Amino acid sequence: MEVILKLKIPASTANLGVGFDSIGMALNKYLYMDIKEIQGDQWEFNYFNEELETLPKDNSNYIYKVAQLVAKKYQVELPALNIDMRSDIPLARGLGSSASALVGALYIANHFGNIQLSQYELLQLATEIEGHPDNVAPTIYGGLISGYYNSESKVTDVARIDVPKVDVILTIPPYELKTEESRKALPDTFSHANAVKNSAISNTMICALIQHKYDLAGKMMEQDGFHEPYRQHLIPEFEKIRNISKAHHAYATVISGAGPTVLTLSPREHSGEIVRTLKNEMSHCISELVTINEVGVIEEVVYQ
Repeated sequence: MEVILKLKIPASTANLGVGFDSIGMALNKYLYMDIKEIQGDQWEFNYFNEELETLPKDNSNYIYKVAQLVAKKYQVELPALNIDMRSDIPLARGLGSSASALVGALYIANHFGNIQLSQYELLQLATEIEGHPDNVAPTIYGGLISGYYNSESKVTDVARIDVPKVDVILTIPPYELKTEESRKALPDTFSHANAVKNSAISNTMICALIQHKYDLAGKMMEQDGFHEPYRQHLIPEFEKIRNISKAHHAYATVISGAGPTVLTLSPREHSGEIVRTLKNEMSHCISELVTINEVGVIEEVVYQ
């Protein structure tokens, strides 16, 4: 009898304007993996959509490296595995594709190494590897999450926020923007006055979201000073997308993660007209309505 581990791992959007490296939300776009044990020493990777074909199929694969790192940490040996992968999540577009792969690797190591990691421990591991919780926390737990990783104590604390009752529109440009390139655009230091100002904006945004005051939350999101002013020039379409969305009553338009995907939060009664207008006027991009994922990773063991 063959045993297959099936993983369905959601995409994520990070920052939501002012929540730099700390706020993230899971989205219903997925990385799908079917994993089974095979004979021999070498892992096998099979990709079932064209974009994934750019990824390595040997031991330099990120999933292999992370799984082996976890196995070593917990002093277990992993068998050779065959991994079939398909993904809705575009690579290097600011939708958490690397976080989804990282989380998948943790679940693989946990299952095939029989480590018995709790969800809390999976989060701690993921954040230690990633360096911040904004993508990995919602990927694991689902929903909208704010978190902080203390690099000295190596502890991550998270808090869940009610999922906003809004529609989500993604506008995905045709080019990649790698996180490390996007980070180079950021300043090394912040003045005390700027830190106070942007902390106040962020705090107000969180409180507005908790109270479901989306007009106020959106107003705060669009006043981010942590990353968007320094990254907007990397996304030529950004200003036009924001203007179109605002003209059709959107709450906010922000950069998703490190970009170049642009995220728009809209009242439900206006989202259709916004996405149709974006599709017409930004035809070189993919514009689509997506829903918020509230359950995180789905893990299933199938016997066949």
